Amino acid sequence: MFVGIDVGGANTKIATSNRLVDSLYAPLWQNKDTLYAVLAEVKQKFGSEIEAVGVVMTGELSDCFETKRDGVLEIKDMVSSIFEAPQFFDTSGTFKDGCEVDKAPSSFASTNWLASATFIAEHYKDAIFVDVGSTTTDVIPIVEGEIKASKTDFERLESGELIYSGILRTNIAALLRKVIVSKQKQEQEAECSPCLSVSSELFAITADAYLVLGYITEEEYSCESPNSYAFAGLRDDAAAEKSKVSAMRRLSRVVCSDLEEIGEDGAISIAEQVKRVQVDELSNSIRRLREKYGVGMIVSAGIGDFIAKEATESLNLNVNDRFISLSSIYGKNISATFPAYSVAKLLEIGRS
Repeated sequence: MFVGIDVGGANTKIATSNRLVDSLYAPLWQNKDTLYAVLAEVKQKFGSEIEAVGVVMTGELSDCFETKRDGVLEIKDMVSSIFEAPQFFDTSGTFKDGCEVDKAPSSFASTNWLASATFIAEHYKDAIFVDVGSTTTDVIPIVEGEIKASKTDFERLESGELIYSGILRTNIAALLRKVIVSKQKQEQEAECSPCLSVSSELFAITADAYLVLGYITEEEYSCESPNSYAFAGLRDDAAAEKSKVSAMRRLSRVVCSDLEEIGEDGAISIAEQVKRVQVDELSNSIRRLREKYGVGMIVSAGIGDFIAKEATESLNLNVNDRFISLSSIYGKNISATFPAYSVAKLLEIGRS
């Protein structure tokens, strides 16, 4: 069994070559040593069945590390302390051992998208690979089997190949400057609903919007809510913080209001505008890359592939002919942890 590990700043995702997957919440910025416990759990779970371990990471950007270089090296050390001879995926698309990481740490930073794209390029020679995750969105052009994306996140942000927003952890205030709020139906007397500026506080996140809209379940709300501190240790039903009602309350605070004032309709309208902004931003990125490289097929992974589907539709592309959701091929769980799965499969292919 080959194991792929994707060490993120908030979640560490695990996948095996025979399609066992898991995502473990390990917020490095709170306590980076939590990664030890997560990795030890993985080793205990699979034990002697492990033939080799491959690793990609994005957690080096966490602010518990002074530099990305420090983050790469510390994550490498933690993984190496748990597993024997782990292999790290670099920006050239090859696996290297820990000694090579020590020589050029920057070559191993933020390579999870590259592992996915490398695996996808073996199956779809001309496509735009889209992975809408909990925190970020990757938009990767593949032409004649060659990955055309820039190598660093800094460069990909500039080119539109990386969008720093996702389905769970993104602050609503980072997406919206103003919102149109629909008042409660019984109060809708004016012809126009008010357009309001958005509070810059961390009142609500995208997980709140998609829980309210029904795109994720309470169980899939896998990150902390913005007001989780208010429930910690105080109530037996702390899970209520991730209920639809709690999410609508948080969305109401985005416009310095509450449910009594704007009602469910108002909260839902804010959530719908969050989705529209993310769809529009992704569709603009896809459009630019299609025009630049002349490829039309969209291959989508991640927990937010519904955003990728809507972005494809907004470009007047036939989703039946031009959109492939990897969840329909590999299953929802593998799609959500696709970089880790890609690492496991690439490692298996390389050893065969």
